[in-house]
This record gives sequence, structure tokens and C-alpha cells, in this order.
Amino acid sequence: MTHPALRFVDVSCRFDAEEVVHQVSFDIAPGEIVCLLGPSGCGKTTSLRLAGGMEALSEGEIWIDGTCVASLTQSIPPEKRGIGFLFQDFALFPHLSVGENVRFGIRHMSEGDKQHRVSSLLEAVGLAGFEDKFPDTLSGGEQQRAALARALAPKPKLLLMDEPFSNLDPQLRDQMRDLALKLIQQSGAAGLIVTHDAADALRMADRIAVLKKGELLQMATPQEIYFQPSHLDVSTMFGPVNLVPGSVSGGMVNCALGACEVRAADGDYHVGIRPESLSLESAALEDRKDAVSFSAELSNIRAFGAEYLAELRIGEGVAWQARFRQTEAPQAGLHKFYVSARHLMLFSL
Repeated sequence: MTHPALRFVDVSCRFDAEEVVHQVSFDIAPGEIVCLLGPSGCGKTTSLRLAGGMEALSEGEIWIDGTCVASLTQSIPPEKRGIGFLFQDFALFPHLSVGENVRFGIRHMSEGDKQHRVSSLLEAVGLAGFEDKFPDTLSGGEQQRAALARALAPKPKLLLMDEPFSNLDPQLRDQMRDLALKLIQQSGAAGLIVTHDAADALRMADRIAVLKKGELLQMATPQEIYFQPSHLDVSTMFGPVNLVPGSVSGGMVNCALGACEVRAADGDYHVGIRPESLSLESAALEDRKDAVSFSAELSNIRAFGAEYLAELRIGEGVAWQARFRQTEAPQAGLHKFYVSARHLMLFSL
């Protein structure tokens, strides 16, 4: 029987009178990467520290690979949970060389196997020849690579990462995300990554868990959570959303933009549309029942790399954001727009 790499069962955590994690439950499958995403103070770092044994839970249970590691009656210490850690500040031991840092968590191997493991990991992270260097002689990116090698050295079944790329510049952050993802996948370890950066989550995660005020709002694949968020708060974590009031009756949504078929219960909703979901008029979409169509004034058009950003005037004093990926700039003026029903987001009022 295959057990989840990590399981939270109704986990809560309180500091004095404040509850920072409230009845959170989720599983991470072996080899799966899950990102905990949310604003500062939402409980994501506390959740990771609970998994690592660095905080004590107030309710619930935490299981790692079929073993209960935390409950109200027991807590297995971090070093006995079979996990690896990758921290925001790298947390390398300054008095140890790079090689000694990587070797630090390896206790169950022979000396020859330890040396081979250290050498192979340093080569994998692009630090071959750095074994005798000390952390204070490395750049930020090199320190993060060394920290990644150290976290993977004991061959953990679960890797916990707390904002691991936030201290790196954007270009280096992209490189480290890709390298970390590649090596974690090759190792077969599951990963739990805490981040406030939606790009980290969308780029790395098999599933994303969105937290707010200690509660788990939604856990789904990046595509599902981006296009089918269950809450308005979830949707705005991944970029701007244009909103208009609407209602659903008999499988049809009606709003100021028009009407189309949807799968939703009758009731009043906020109808949300991402800027990139707006399409300029197309004969292929004309009169389709699975899209809304409306006319609006396009203005303030500006190039943004391979895209064009613009504003839509859909009513008196109402300006929407729009993004178009096309070879030529759209023309300002009145246009007809379409939005596929599958890109409409409905949030109950």
C-alpha cells in the first residue's frame, strides 16, 4: 500500500489566543509537488513548520509516509521525520565548507558513498569544484544551489521549502526554480513549497493550495485554480480580474455583457473575467451559446513584450484591463469582444 508523502488531518495551530492555522486537511502524494500560496500572515509558513516538527499543533494529526509524526499525544523530532529543508536565507553553516555542508545530513552511508553522493550532487547543481569553498565566498545563487544539494543529500521522501527563491533576482529565480524542479523530480521526493509568488506556484506545482487567514480555500491543479477558482480571493492571487454583477437562471448567466450557457446553480454572482480571456471579434465565435459577446471602447493601448495591454470602457466610469497576444497592435475605438463560457468565473454574492 502506498501512503501519502504528507497528510494533514484537521490540523490547527494557536499562538496564545490567535489561531494561525484552522482545521487544515490535505494530502501530498509520493513524488508530487504542492505549493502553499497566500499573503503574509495566512498560515502557510506555520503549516510548513508544523510538517517539519518546528512548531507544535493544537489539534489534528500530521502523517509522513504512513507514520503519525505529530498529534496531541506525540511529536517526532524533525531529524527523525525523514525530510529535507530548503530555507529562504539558505541557512548554510558558515564554519563548514560547501562539501561539509552537503555531507552534514548523511549519516547512514559509508565514507566512499558519502563522497560520491556529495560530488554527484554538486555536479548536478552546477557547483563541481566548489567542495572546499566556504559559504561567505559564494554568490547568492551559488549559496542556494549548495543549500539545494544539502537538502537532497539524505534522499528525503519529503522536501520542505520556505520561500526558497525570494532572495534571488528575477533571472536567477527562474533558473533556480527550473533546476530545483528538475532535481526534485529526479529524486522522487515529494515537495511542499511555501510561497507568496503566484509565478512560483504556477511554474512548479502539481497542485496549489491557497490559504487565507489560516484556512485552506482551495487546492487544485494550476490550470484549475487559475481558470476555475472557487473564491474571489483565490482568483485575485493570480492577477487582476474584471468583475461585473450577474445572475444565473436555468443554466444561463445574464450580466451587462450578455448571456450564455453555464454550469452553475441559480443565484446572484460576481462574474469574473481575466484580462487575457477577452477576445476581439471573431467569426468563429459569432452567435455561439457558449460565449458572451459585447461591444466596448478600446483605449490606452501599449506594447508589453509579446502582448498588448489596453483598457476597455464598458460603461460610465467603468474601465477594464485587457491583454492581447497578437502580431499587430489592436486599433483604438469601438470593437466587439467575446469571452468563452469556460473562462467566465462565477463567485456567489
